[in-house]
Amino acid sequence: MPFFLLGAACSAKAKIIEFDPAGSVRTEPMSINAKGAITGWYEDSKDTFHSFVRAADGTITTFDVKGDKCDSGGTDALSINRQGTIIGAYQDGNCIDHGFIRASTGKVTTFDAPKSVATAGYSINDKGVITGSYVDTNNNVHGYMRATDGKFTSFDPNGSIATYPYSISKSGVIAGSYADKGDDYRGFVRAADGTIKTFDVEGSAETDANCINDLGYTVGEYYTNDTFDGYLRAPDGTITTIDPDGTIETFLSAINDGGIITGAYSTTDGMQHGFVRAADGTYTTFDPKKSTDTYPESINRMGAVAGLYADSLGQLHGFLRTP
Repeated sequence: MPFFLLGAACSAKAKIIEFDPAGSVRTEPMSINAKGAITGWYEDSKDTFHSFVRAADGTITTFDVKGDKCDSGGTDALSINRQGTIIGAYQDGNCIDHGFIRASTGKVTTFDAPKSVATAGYSINDKGVITGSYVDTNNNVHGYMRATDGKFTSFDPNGSIATYPYSISKSGVIAGSYADKGDDYRGFVRAADGTIKTFDVEGSAETDANCINDLGYTVGEYYTNDTFDGYLRAPDGTITTIDPDGTIETFLSAINDGGIITGAYSTTDGMQHGFVRAADGTYTTFDPKKSTDTYPESINRMGAVAGLYADSLGQLHGFLRTP
């Protein structure tokens, strides 16, 4: 494994489709694009990881990066853009991470950040700009941006000892988390001009930034009083707590350009449920029929959500929820 949009209103007629690539014993969809294509990774019965792309018509294509030779690792797709370009990480024969780009034609290009000993791609925007992390020869983790011409820009928030840029907007604004010298995690937003602003939810011991939309709104979760709560951060820095009623913990995965948020929350029965929060603050809870726990990962501009759920045996499957 790696080291590491206008939205439609949610509807009572929402449909959930469950899916798995052939041979999967564990399916983890990670990203859905504007056209409804989903990418992610799955584990087979031999404990090897492979990647897949599920087209809008339901056709699933599996793939591995040539050079992926780690018995305990594999190829892990993490993000897909509107053009169908997929990025992620794969592991070589020494189980070292490298980045990859898979074009919609199936052509794969591999890459490594300069002076790195390991590289992973986390997010690609619709212009083809990539962000992710790399490890240097001193075992320090840095963030990077890779332009469409292959040029790398390395960056770290001040005081960072490990930088993880998880999301990049169409305009090149990057959001993510970093660890400081006290090994506490903070959020950051890096503007297209390279300016970095760090932030914490007031009173939190940890702030994680998971996704930024093209309007500059960021979502994630923060840790305080032994529990996680969700938050929405506006471009001006204003932070709003996001927690459905009756929740124990809340984790926010993604936000689209219409302001629709998706994530998961846990309840006193020990179960985790998926939800969407409309721009007006209305919550809608959902779970696939056979789910004991639901984990939404990504939402597209039309409000379609992709993620995974656990069945009664603990096996993980993919799902697509269309509004």
